[in-house]
Amino acid sequence: MQRFIKSLGAVILLSSFSSTADPVSELESLVNQWLQIEQQTNELETHWLEKKATMEQTLTLLDAEQTQLKQFNHNRQKNSSELAEKRTALIQKQGQLEVDESALNTQLNQLIQQLRSLQVQLPPPLFTSWQEIGDLTDENLDANEKLQIALKMLGQLADFQNRISIHEMAITNNQGKEIWVKQLYLGAAQAWFVSNDLSYTGIGFPAELGWQWQFDSELDGEQVAHGIAVQEKKQAANWLTLPVFSYAAKESIQ
Repeated sequence: MQRFIKSLGAVILLSSFSSTADPVSELESLVNQWLQIEQQTNELETHWLEKKATMEQTLTLLDAEQTQLKQFNHNRQKNSSELAEKRTALIQKQGQLEVDESALNTQLNQLIQQLRSLQVQLPPPLFTSWQEIGDLTDENLDANEKLQIALKMLGQLADFQNRISIHEMAITNNQGKEIWVKQLYLGAAQAWFVSNDLSYTGIGFPAELGWQWQFDSELDGEQVAHGIAVQEKKQAANWLTLPVFSYAAKESIQ
């Protein structure tokens, strides 16, 4: 309002210098012009305030977006670093697994060769059991399947080795005649056999060419039969006198 009064005074002062125009009309014209100028000024100020608020809001949103982008970029770099570390760790672990797998395959192949060499020297009942478990030479088997077969074979060997067992089968003598005998196994390294009429006796033992049966007429058939009967719980336990031959000793006899 003060600005309007000052401006109006200036207009009145300037109008005093006019000698030709009507003072009242001129004053009204000047007042109208001033009012228009004031209205335009107010509109500009209002428009500016609106624009300023909008711009401040936009700047606030831009600042928030910039902060989010910075955080996103930071997280991305952090995640990229973590992913790189995990990728490196996985590559190292994979490399170690490949080394371990190679070592395992080498050891497994060695074990398979040993089992194959041992298989031919096994007592016939155990040899048959190993054949029923599986074939370690089967190329269609993977390493895990071969390992499972090998472990079962070793388990059966340990079980057979730690007990006395009885079996029956036909054995061919030196004249080519098949004799049905009962066999008394002491583990997997020693066996004795006797026919039902006690007329044929002998021993069994492992050799390089496989399990061997050898007839021995000097072996006491009653002792072998008694040992078998005890194991079958048909007779009371009693002392036995049976020859025990080591593999080395038997090889030297041949």
